[in-house]
Amino acid sequence: MIRVLLVVLVLALTACSSQEEADFKQAQKEMAQEHYRIALSYFDKVIKRNAPTKYPLEAAREAARISFFEIKDFNKAIEYHHFIVLHSPDEKERLESQKQIAAIYFNNLQNYQQSIIEYSKLQQMPHTDFEAAQYKMNIARAQYYLNNFFQSESEIDSLLKLKSDDNTRFNAMMLKGNILVARKDFSKAAEIFKELIKKYPEKAIQENVALILAVCYEENFDFKSAIAVLEEHRAKYNPPEYIELRIKRLQERMKNAPGAKGFRK
Repeated sequence: MIRVLLVVLVLALTACSSQEEADFKQAQKEMAQEHYRIALSYFDKVIKRNAPTKYPLEAAREAARISFFEIKDFNKAIEYHHFIVLHSPDEKERLESQKQIAAIYFNNLQNYQQSIIEYSKLQQMPHTDFEAAQYKMNIARAQYYLNNFFQSESEIDSLLKLKSDDNTRFNAMMLKGNILVARKDFSKAAEIFKELIKKYPEKAIQENVALILAVCYEENFDFKSAIAVLEEHRAKYNPPEYIELRIKRLQERMKNAPGAKGFRK
């Protein structure tokens, strides 16, 4: 009886494996002809069976790729990456799929609430100091886009305590400055932007930091300082006519607001 059961089991597994292989190969044929949605239907059959063969993971990898790059079905791509995270024996592959999930929620779906959850999962997985800074940066951005300014600033302050490259630190400080602007704390924001101009002059030009600093001064009715910033940096911006118009407008505002003396307390 035991022998009979073993024979039946082996035959069943062989039949299942043969069907999986057939579906997988058919999916590849459809994919080669750019019939991507039909290919996905065959890959889905393989994945749903989830038999103990190489095919389910191979199907998930291919399905994730064509869902993202070919048909731009980002939710489907997330499903396949979730399968890889749950079933791949390769730690690096699980990590890369989790990164893809977080990035898709953040960049492609703009689902910032879910992206925070996914980046938080990455923080619990093995990572380098550079990766830790990147995760915190994206969580901070997501919180900022959700208008959770306190949580965003907290993430930035935590990030700035880590070792990170100049680009990450610039972006973190830039975001902190924008948070302060959103909270209408223009005095503190101005200090951040002045520091960025001093520490990262080339990057500051690319990101128009001087123009933002001038706006901070203007919002606090410190027209003299706003004009001084624009005059100092106008040679670095094109077209120069735009800067000239800004300066003239500020001069007019200064004339119409006599007695304005720097930042309001």
